[in-house]
Amino acid sequence: MDAGDVRRGRDETWPPGLWARFALAGVWVGVNDISFAIAVWTGLYRRASPPRILQAIAAGLLGPASFEGGRATAALGLFLHFVIAYGWTAVFLVALLGWPALRARVARPGWALGLGLLYGALVWLAMDFIVLPLSRARPAAVSTPWFWMQLAQHPFLVGLPIVWVLSGAWRRATAGKAEPG
Repeated sequence: MDAGDVRRGRDETWPPGLWARFALAGVWVGVNDISFAIAVWTGLYRRASPPRILQAIAAGLLGPASFEGGRATAALGLFLHFVIAYGWTAVFLVALLGWPALRARVARPGWALGLGLLYGALVWLAMDFIVLPLSRARPAAVSTPWFWMQLAQHPFLVGLPIVWVLSGAWRRATAGKAEPG
């Protein structure tokens, strides 16, 4: 580690390209999750338009008034959706940076896959049982199909991309080195 690394707040645990991977994971998760919601609510249920779905996200901040805000609150909902996607990406990145044993595990593809699926399920459960109740939005009742659809899709469309993309930086950095125990 040289003086430049210290000034940039970087040490040897930060592989090259980490911030690009962070950006990619956040976008990928945001697009996956909103695409799923739009497909379900406009295609399967035929009960909402894409702007209405985005306004429902903004309702977490604005409450019911969100549905009267037109394009402005739909745009706010899209922005908030990506803030949340990047927030969950950041939570996993902080865990990776602070926990060497986690980095060692996700450097192995099988572990990255399993932890990604687990992380996605935990993200949905945290959203529905903690984040949404603290907002002005309504959480999904466990008795509704939407709750179970979200629990089924989050491991694949949220957790897996976050863990796979971020851990790929460590897989590349450890390629050719002895595998951790």
